[in-house]
Amino acid sequence: MATVISKDLSVMRSYQHVDNRTYEIILFKTHFIQPGEDMVEVVTTYTRGSLCEGDIIFISDKALANSQQRIINIENVRPSFFARFLYKFVTKSDRGRGIGTPQKMQVSIEQVGLLRILVAAFCSLVTKILGIKGVFYRIVGEKVRGIDGMSGGQGAPYWNYIILPSENPTEVARKIFKETGCHAIIADINDFDGYIMGWSSDKLKELNIRKILRDNPMGQENAQTPIGLIRVVKNA
Repeated sequence: MATVISKDLSVMRSYQHVDNRTYEIILFKTHFIQPGEDMVEVVTTYTRGSLCEGDIIFISDKALANSQQRIINIENVRPSFFARFLYKFVTKSDRGRGIGTPQKMQVSIEQVGLLRILVAAFCSLVTKILGIKGVFYRIVGEKVRGIDGMSGGQGAPYWNYIILPSENPTEVARKIFKETGCHAIIADINDFDGYIMGWSSDKLKELNIRKILRDNPMGQENAQTPIGLIRVVKNA
C-alpha cells in the first residue's frame, strides 16, 4: 500500500485495492487521546470539513478504551501463581507478546475466570501439536483477545499500563453516525491481525473491512493516528 503525505501534515492518505475496488484510506493525526475524553466529540472535531457521502469512519479500539478509562496501571496488578506460571507458555513473536506477561495473564484470569483460561491453554497445547493455531484466543474470547498495552518499549505511553477492550463499541459507532452522518466502525487492528469490535450498521459487515485495513494504517500508539476514513475511489 503506497502512502502519500498530503500538504496538510495532519492528514495522511494511502490506497488499498480489495475485491476489484480501490479504497482511499485517510488518517488524521490527533493529540494523544486522554482518559475521560468524549471520543465522539474528538472524532467530530478532527473529521469536520473532511467527510464525503459514503465515507466510513474508523476508530482505534485502543484509543476509545483509553478515553473510557479502561486502563490499569501494572503497579496495581498482583499476579497469582497461575498467572506467573501460565504466561510462560504464551507464544511470543516479533510483532508483539500478546498476554505474555504475568500482569496481562492475571488480568485475563480476572476477566474470564481461571477455569476458562486453563481449558483454553490445554486445548491450545493439544491443537498446536496438530498444527492448529489460534485456539486459545477463540476460547477465551474478546475480553482477553482485546487486552493490549505494556507495549512500545520504555517511555512509550502504554508501557506501564494494560488496556482492556472498549465498552459498548457498537453504541459508540452509532453515536458517531448520528453526529456525523457517516457510518463508523471501531477497529482493533495490529500488525498481524485485526477485529472489528463495533459497527454503526450491520450492512457494513458486507464489506471486507479487515482486509481493507490489513496493513494496520493506524499504526501503534506513537503514530497518534487513531481516526481515519475509508472512501471508495470512483472510476479507479
